[in-house]
Amino acid sequence: MRNNILIRLLVATALLILAIPVVASAQYYNRDRYDRADTTDRLESDLSFARGRRVLGGLLWVGEDNSASVAEVRDFRRAVRELRYASDGGRDLRGSYDEARMVLDRGVQLDRDLRLRTGRESVDADLSDIRSSLHIIADAYNLRMPY
Repeated sequence: MRNNILIRLLVATALLILAIPVVASAQYYNRDRYDRADTTDRLESDLSFARGRRVLGGLLWVGEDNSASVAEVRDFRRAVRELRYASDGGRDLRGSYDEARMVLDRGVQLDRDLRLRTGRESVDADLSDIRSSLHIIADAYNLRMPY
C-alpha cells in the first residue's frame, strides 16, 4: 500500500516538473505575440477599455467616454494604410510624399490629444512606439517632425 502511494506521488511530481516548462513557454509565446502586434491595435484596445469609478458609496458609475479618441486612432490607421498602399509596401517612396505628410500630421495630433486626455501608462507606451515609428517615416521621407 505504501509503495503504491509512493509511486503515485513520484509520478505526479515528475509530471508536474515536466509540465512547468511547457506552461511557461506558452505564456512567453503569447507575450511575444502581443509585443509584435500592431501598436495602433493595442492603442485602440487600451482606449476602448472602459475606465471609471464608483461614486456616492457605489450607487453610481462614472465612466470615461473615449469614442472621439478611438475615432482619431481609426483615422490614423486609415492614413497609415493609405501610405502603405501608395508607397507599394515601402518600395516606392517617391509617389507617397503627401500620404507620409498626412500620417505624420495625424500621428502628431493623435499624440498631443491622447497624452493630454488619458494619462494612462499603457496608452503612453503605445504612443511612444508610434512616436518612434513617426520619426522613422520622417527620416525616410526627409521630412521634419514638429517635436
